[in-house]
Amino acid sequence: MTGGELNLAWARAIFRTLAEHGLEEVEIAPGSRSAPLVLAARSLSEIDTRVHLDERSAGFFAVGYGRCHLGPAAVLTTSGTAVANLLPAVVEADLSDVPLIVITADRPPRLRGSDANQTIEQPGIFGDRVRFEADLPLPSPEALEEVGTRSMVEVVHRAARHAVGPPAGPVHLNVPFDKPLQPATPVGLGLRGPDSGRLTGLAAVEAAVASGEVSASDPLGRRSGAPMRGQDQDTLLAHWLVAARRPLLVAGPSSDPGHDGPAVVRFALGRSIPTLADPLSGARFAHGVDDVPATPVLGAYDHFLRVPEAVRRLAPDLIVRVGRTPTSGVLEEALAEWTGATQIVIDNGAHPKDHQGLADHYLRASAGTVLDRLAHPEGGRDGDDPALSRRLPWTRAWTDLEAAAWEAIERAPPDADNEGDYAAAVIRALPPGATLFVSSSMPVRDVDGYGRPAARDLQVLGNRGASGIDGIVSSVLGCAGGGAGPVAGLIGDLAFYHDMNGLLAARDRQLNVVFVLVDNDGGGIFHMLPIRHFEPAFTPCFATPHGLDFRHAARMYGLPFTDAATPAELEEAVAAAVARPGTEVIRVRTDRERNRLSHERTRVRVARRVNEILKPTRP
Repeated sequence: MTGGELNLAWARAIFRTLAEHGLEEVEIAPGSRSAPLVLAARSLSEIDTRVHLDERSAGFFAVGYGRCHLGPAAVLTTSGTAVANLLPAVVEADLSDVPLIVITADRPPRLRGSDANQTIEQPGIFGDRVRFEADLPLPSPEALEEVGTRSMVEVVHRAARHAVGPPAGPVHLNVPFDKPLQPATPVGLGLRGPDSGRLTGLAAVEAAVASGEVSASDPLGRRSGAPMRGQDQDTLLAHWLVAARRPLLVAGPSSDPGHDGPAVVRFALGRSIPTLADPLSGARFAHGVDDVPATPVLGAYDHFLRVPEAVRRLAPDLIVRVGRTPTSGVLEEALAEWTGATQIVIDNGAHPKDHQGLADHYLRASAGTVLDRLAHPEGGRDGDDPALSRRLPWTRAWTDLEAAAWEAIERAPPDADNEGDYAAAVIRALPPGATLFVSSSMPVRDVDGYGRPAARDLQVLGNRGASGIDGIVSSVLGCAGGGAGPVAGLIGDLAFYHDMNGLLAARDRQLNVVFVLVDNDGGGIFHMLPIRHFEPAFTPCFATPHGLDFRHAARMYGLPFTDAATPAELEEAVAAAVARPGTEVIRVRTDRERNRLSHERTRVRVARRVNEILKPTRP
């Protein structure tokens, strides 16, 4: 038995074990030290592989895959700085509870701390961003003769269980190898299918590894998922709902919008409770939103809560919060201002969802499951809901302002200078069952402010765990790889530039993706902030105009590229593009300052209309 055969058997045992937990996809970044892992993944029929030339793109593709597939993808790298490039994707997966398995090849442990080439301290490199990490032992002939109390396979089982959760998240397996890295000959390595498991000369070695005769040191489990804490939370929450005269449900971005979003809608309709639905909550465009004439699922709050009198008039006495921090900063400010309300957070994620410290009670449970159980008064343990009839004027006060805000927003013709109108056009263009992946910065805010609630059967996703603009292109393509489709990615020019390397994955023609590139030649979000007044530093250091023509980037990757000059043109172009196979780019060009002024005009119209609604009953 050669060292190369042992390395390959070791690697195949790792991937076979991960496959038992649902691993079907491995993102490969090239390198030499990871050769046993690459050959192993490629030799197993139950695993698909993709190659990415940029480790950061590979990591974010895996994040996008995990968001849509709801199962983990593995990302595989060689040793050295290749590993460090995965940190942004690991951070996003951690904060968003997305399953991710990071497998990093390494040099032998004896070389750590030396001047050996491409050798860094890889164990612990991701700190507490991973749920679990293990530095596996070096495969060796001597290891085969040892019988440990914990086999390497059991360690991999533990890693996989932590990855899929709940709560799901990233895990790290560091796998050192010594040379020779691969078997002496490639005989049998090209097999895929029923016979792929019978590689010449490896069966005995693989059996030894799988049976536990090769030991592994006990790894460090960084964090385990927080268990649900029962204590009859349903009864407690049902009591609060009956007692409240002015309850409010706030649904922030969800890690599982397909589960939580419909539950939010059912709860809002069943309890007739005004519900502020973030576009990433899964509730704003779910079935049921249009089931009543004045649905309590609301989306214009970022506009009408800018009116001080509305915030005062709409002060709740009970706030139930699910999901992460809302996209709307205006809503965040209102939550902090409503000091007279009891605030309850329902969450079973890995990280607390209360950075403002407003929660009076924190229920550790699945938000969707709890809301479903209490969606109708008869489902709660308190019996009928006597508060339902007296709550109607309260709910109507919210829905009246919601209708007034949308009337003001939609009264004006679509504005070619307003990026929010382009976001609304993309939403209208997408067919039922489509996925919209929204970049951080202005695109997600425009979808929040201009995406009117409707039963669209539209899944809206984004990397809002850490809210970075890195890796968005790869995350969008990863979503398509995870089974979502068709997929539209609404992305700004700086985010597009940041991850142009990710476009290489679009050579897979089975990925049906339309990138809507909002190109305002820089960072448009900074024009919305007070820093815009601080010239001459503002333009070069914050707005950062680049002068790039992204048509050339599309041509380099062989992607169709078109321009749309108005929201109507964009709506037509997106509707046509999602019906075609493959990936393409549609660009809309805007002016940062004219966009800001157009947003301000919209806010003025909304404030005027909202004040008209509030004026007759003002004391």
